[in-house]
Amino acid sequence: MPRMLIVVENTVPFERIQDCRELATSFATFLEEPVEFVFARPESLVAARMGAEPSPSDPPIEVLAPAPPQAATMSSADFVYQPDGRPDWRAMWEGFCELALYGGPPHRGADSALGAAPADAPATEGFDAIDEIRRGIWMTTGLYSEVDEPGWLTITCHSRAMAAWMCATIILENVEAKFEDERLMVPASPSFTLKDEVKSVITVVAKTHHYWTAHTIQQASATR
Repeated sequence: MPRMLIVVENTVPFERIQDCRELATSFATFLEEPVEFVFARPESLVAARMGAEPSPSDPPIEVLAPAPPQAATMSSADFVYQPDGRPDWRAMWEGFCELALYGGPPHRGADSALGAAPADAPATEGFDAIDEIRRGIWMTTGLYSEVDEPGWLTITCHSRAMAAWMCATIILENVEAKFEDERLMVPASPSFTLKDEVKSVITVVAKTHHYWTAHTIQQASATR
């Protein structure tokens, strides 16, 4: 029997139904197990709440409020360079802001969201953007990446759950992403510039990897 049941009152507007279903699918992907999803009459929801009422020794039911609006985007951090003149991504990433998932400003604004560039986009002269993205991801996460298809860089994660969670979280930063099994795909193009698209891709991967790693450490500690 599934361990998670998502109950949504059937008075929720029709246009939000698919959003709720996609949320349930995200939970199932993250947990790597089925999740039950049902629409219920208001009186059934009241009965479900009463049935879930915790005993005095159990944690109380949490009421989670919507996150506040995020009008601003992440401010641009100063670049730090190594003695050889290349960006020191390891030194820079620690100044990155909170994830949008947890209330921080998204890395890019909705009007400047970053997606995969056309396959024929011209390369930036004298600069290997894809090589720099791979280098930055390796420096900040230790994850291997390679180009599998035009416009995308494939990052090998430790599990499917990790790839799925990082993918969903990166999208909230207004950077496109997709995943397949344990492979996470992020935009990458020879046309990207260092202080714009290259920095964005490395930043969101570094941020989400950091939070995922912290999450798995917490889970491991809780099961000991």
